[in-house]
Amino acid sequence: MKHIILVLFSLSMLTSCNFTEEITFNEDGSGEFIMSYDMSEVMKTLEKEMGGGQSKEGKEKVKLDSVVYFKDLLVDKADSIATLPLEEQKQLKALESVVMKMRMDEANGIFDFGFGSSFASLKELPKVLEKIEQAKKLNSKDNPQYSKMDESAVSRASQNMFEYVDFAFDGKTFSRSLKKDYKQSPEDIEALDKEISEMGEAKDMFGAMSYTLIYRFPKTVKSVTNDKAVISENGKMVTLKMNFIDMIKSPETMTLDVVLED
Repeated sequence: MKHIILVLFSLSMLTSCNFTEEITFNEDGSGEFIMSYDMSEVMKTLEKEMGGGQSKEGKEKVKLDSVVYFKDLLVDKADSIATLPLEEQKQLKALESVVMKMRMDEANGIFDFGFGSSFASLKELPKVLEKIEQAKKLNSKDNPQYSKMDESAVSRASQNMFEYVDFAFDGKTFSRSLKKDYKQSPEDIEALDKEISEMGEAKDMFGAMSYTLIYRFPKTVKSVTNDKAVISENGKMVTLKMNFIDMIKSPETMTLDVVLED
């Protein structure tokens, strides 16, 4: 199962994937960040190719909802980690708080896979994001598909997006903004457009990729500045969804300020 998960995760970054950036806040300002990938279409494609189009009637469909703690994966790799320099061992040990969440319902064509970690305050989020990236690389480094990710302009864009995003939360107002020194690279956009134009049949799948923000708060939301954001019925969650490629080209469209009730 783990091998299949790694292949699906890598393929999702190379083919079609919908991203979700999710933050859940507690009363004291602590919370959890999860970056998840909707790989349902990837799973369906693989099932079709592996099954050769034959019917799977009578075969039991996989259904699971699980959380894997990265500290357990470190135990599995303990022998190889012990051979590394002490500094690298310390860096890996720092990843113990990272979790992987997976939800699969084969009968309904659902497969969500995500990496995340808790934080004591939002100021820790940059380190949390760094840990998540390190965990993803460690979890997939033995998979030959993973090395291809670095060659993709689309994948590089998704991996580097947090380099120019700032988050802030003072208990009253939450903000997702662009860093003051952010400057978009024309070369990166050109490479992205060139790659997409050369995708052939996969072009439409990439064009349909989405990026969704989901923010949950302990208090009722009073207002949100982005006019495309939606406040949930219970008033404590904000959702904003956009085409992934459009978001990469115009990241300012995914900025917002959320003001909570007193």
